[in-house]
Amino acid sequence: MNWDQDSLKRLLREARDAGATDLHFKVPGPPRMRIRGELVPTAYDPLLPAATQRIAQLVLELAGRELPLATLTDAEVGFGIPKEGRFRATLFRQRGTIGVLVHRMALDPPSIESLGAPDDAAAAIWGSPGLVLVCGARGRHALLGALTNAFARLVRGHLLTLEQPIEYLHRDARGAVSQREVRVDVPTFEAGLAGALHDDSDAILTSDLPDAQAAELALRIAEDGRCIVAGLAGCPPAEATQRFVELFPPARAAGIAHRLGAQLRLVVFEHNGQMGFLAPDGAAG
Repeated sequence: MNWDQDSLKRLLREARDAGATDLHFKVPGPPRMRIRGELVPTAYDPLLPAATQRIAQLVLELAGRELPLATLTDAEVGFGIPKEGRFRATLFRQRGTIGVLVHRMALDPPSIESLGAPDDAAAAIWGSPGLVLVCGARGRHALLGALTNAFARLVRGHLLTLEQPIEYLHRDARGAVSQREVRVDVPTFEAGLAGALHDDSDAILTSDLPDAQAAELALRIAEDGRCIVAGLAGCPPAEATQRFVELFPPARAAGIAHRLGAQLRLVVFEHNGQMGFLAPDGAAG
């Protein structure tokens, strides 16, 4: 089969009609759909290395990205298709070939209430200046989407988000939300956070803190008297403060720990599909 934009979009529509949440492209099997938790093979031909590389290139074209596939080890991009929705794609290398996982994003973000958060959770998170860390790998995007949704519904103010990729599209309601996608609207998290230091937003949400430069800017925004909610990838909630400090060189650890202790208000995490809270002193909520 010759893969092109039309054939890829057709398969994405077939996945939607089948109720699939994900599409897997990996040598040497056929494309597979995840339907109700099970990975089901399609009737398409088994994939050869040239086919998965072509599919990866098509995904990058849809995302408006250019990446050197010959040296790529892993990457994550987001893209939208009119009338079809938004997708998050993970490109990875396995056994010397390119693999692609395409996840269909939910059209609407979850609410904090649907994640079991108490009535006062939005006020606890957005109501005061300081830093809120959102931990975890699976479920972290849903938590961030729910917190952004809560701001839009409940807070009279302006929220700036920095995301890679944009998971949900948020509508203005009581509050206004401006969404910037890293590597599309702004080159890096660091550049986006540096700009946020001087903009007119009331609060900032960043889906990741990939390095010391981004973490330093997040601290400065909190110290500037604004609320910033920051994702911390792959981090158990009990290790959030340690993981944050470890982003910095050891010589700076004591000073960063002191500043973090003054600004950190809450750690938010997901457990069994529910939103959990951990105070800086380690008390769970």
